[in-house]
Order: sequence, then C-alpha cells, then structure tokens
Amino acid sequence: MSPKTKTIIGAITALSCCNIALGMTVQLVPLVMDAEHDSKLLIGLNTTIGQLGVLISGFSLPYLARRFQGRKMVLIAVAMLIVAMAGFAFLLPRWGWFAARFLTGLCISILFTTSEMWIQSAANDQSRARVMGLYMSMLTVTFGVGPFLIPFTGFAGPWPWFVGMGTMAFGFLVMSFLAVEESVQHQTGARFLPTLAKAPLVFICVGFTTLFEAIMLSFFTLYAIAEGLSLATATSVLGFGIAACLLFFYPIGQLADRWSRRGTIFVCAGVAIVCCLLQPYVIASWLIWPLIVLLRAGAFGSYLNGFAMLGDTFKGAELVTASALVSILWGVGGLVGPPLTGYAIDHFGIWLLPLIMASCYVPVLIASAMKQQDLILT
Repeated sequence: MSPKTKTIIGAITALSCCNIALGMTVQLVPLVMDAEHDSKLLIGLNTTIGQLGVLISGFSLPYLARRFQGRKMVLIAVAMLIVAMAGFAFLLPRWGWFAARFLTGLCISILFTTSEMWIQSAANDQSRARVMGLYMSMLTVTFGVGPFLIPFTGFAGPWPWFVGMGTMAFGFLVMSFLAVEESVQHQTGARFLPTLAKAPLVFICVGFTTLFEAIMLSFFTLYAIAEGLSLATATSVLGFGIAACLLFFYPIGQLADRWSRRGTIFVCAGVAIVCCLLQPYVIASWLIWPLIVLLRAGAFGSYLNGFAMLGDTFKGAELVTASALVSILWGVGGLVGPPLTGYAIDHFGIWLLPLIMASCYVPVLIASAMKQQDLILT
C-alpha cells in the first residue's frame, strides 16, 4: 500500500470516528433545548454560535497551517472536542451549552479542514471525485449513526455524550499514528478574494450546501414531529437519509470523473430542489424514506463535485486558502441559516421549512448551467 493510500485511509478512519459524535451532537442539542421549552430562535442561535467557531477557524487556518505542524493541530483539536463533549454532559443546557457549541465548531473545523487537505493532496485528478465519493460515503454513514443511537441512549443525562467522548478518543488514537507530509508549512499563503474569484462555482456549491445542511439538521426533526411523526421515527428518517444516500456518492463521483463535474452538479441540484418541494406531500407516508435519501444524495452530490473541483483547481498553499474558504462558508451558512429559519418558523409556521431548503439549491442550479467564463469574477 502506498503512503498516499495510507494517508487517505487513515484520515478517513479518524474523521469517521469523530463524525459519530458530531452526528449525535447536532440532533441532541435541539432536542434537549426543545424539551426545556426554549424557542426555535434560541435553538437556531445555539447552532449559530457553533458556526461562529467554524468561521473564526476558517479565517485563522492559513496562518496556523504556515506556522504549525498540521498533525499537532489536529490532535489538539480532537482533545478539545472531547472536552466539549464533557461540557455538554455536565453543564446545564442553554447558556453553558453555548460555550461547548462554540468550542465544538472551532475544533471540528480545524480537524476536518486539515484532514480533508491531506485527502485532496493524496488523490490524483483522474480519481479525485471517486475518492471524495468514498470519503463522503464514510462520513455519511458515521454521521447517520448518531441519530440512530439517540432512541437507545435517550437525550436526557450524560450517557449519550459519553458515547461521543468514546468515539472521539478512538479517533484521536488513529490520528496519532497517522504520518502525513507537511508540505505547506512556512509557504506564502494565497489571498482569499483571488482564490474565491478563481473558481466561483466551487464555492457556490459549497456555500449553499452548508446553508442547506445547517437548516436541515437544526429543524428537520422538529418539522417531522410537527407533521405527526414520533421522535423515534423522525430521528430514524433523518438518520436513514444521512446513511443510505452513501450508496449514491461513489456512482456520482464516477459519473463526474468520466463525464462532467458541472453537468453532474446541475443534475444533483435539480434532484435536491424537487425532493425538497415534495416533502409535505409524503412526510406522513412510507415514501418519505426513499425521498429523504434522494434529497440528500442530490444535495451532497453537488457538494461532492464542488469539493472535487477544489482539488482539481488548487494545489499547495492555494489549497490551504481554498479549504479555509470552505470552512468560512460553513461558518457563514450556520450563522445565517438557522437563526433566520428559526425566526421565520416562529412567525409563519414550520410548514415553510421545505421551501427554505429548496431555495438553497436554486443558485447552484443556475451557476452550473452558466458558462465558465460568465462565472469568473474579475
């Protein structure tokens, strides 16, 4: 096995372990806060404070990557994530959880952005979409494990958070044995705006997917419960959708590698829009199960190809800046999406959620249909 293959496998394994805890966190926090009778706006603000950590991390990453060893940064980030899980377990909900959520966002961004750079650099241009498909498949199934565990652990008390701490600790162990090439340390970094202008479709795909994901993870379970599903069914539908769409990621990557990244993005965005709009008509029937799979496959098929284009376009220090921009977009999506959606739901009703989710992919659909030269920012 080549060193690059070992890097890809090791990084994906470590991230997958940490991702189980993250999948639990994003569902446990709104469920506990809702049980405490907090408003939807406050639930959205809690998500926002986590995304503020992501945003700060994104702006800091190019500086940190040039001056510190990436592997050491990642190990510190995982250790601090374990501390954040302990905070959720032992601090009271609401205000104490805002600090734990901020720390989670800050550290998860450093962990994933740095590790994803290693995967991007280790993959080649001819197979990058398929590698990213495999990577997203693993993250999808492990992220989906979190919601599936909630009916067994419950969401009261420290026990679900102990599970998260255990998976994080295993991820730390795997990452501690991972050898990576620190190729960008001490290099001169690229600037954000020229990087953004070089490949706008990439960042449109990533940016609007982050907005969609922040909104869906914050409110889909509450939407499903409002439409008559039980807690166990609502969390299981979301977990099933998150996990089962992995079956599509490698074929989507294969299609993009062999046909067209841009064409695949267009198809995926169209599927996501249609499935979002169909939710109110099937939420109470068995059709919600296959629909949620197609919805997330379309949504993250767009992201997958945007991310593959990131590795195609940027190398070395430029890739660090581009990856940091991805982290910033995750932060912006989380800062903007959940509180505005929570405000809209509080004032107009939760029926609005499918329309809000569908609107996230209209810009992606339009951008993927435009000519490359029309998207270049000068």
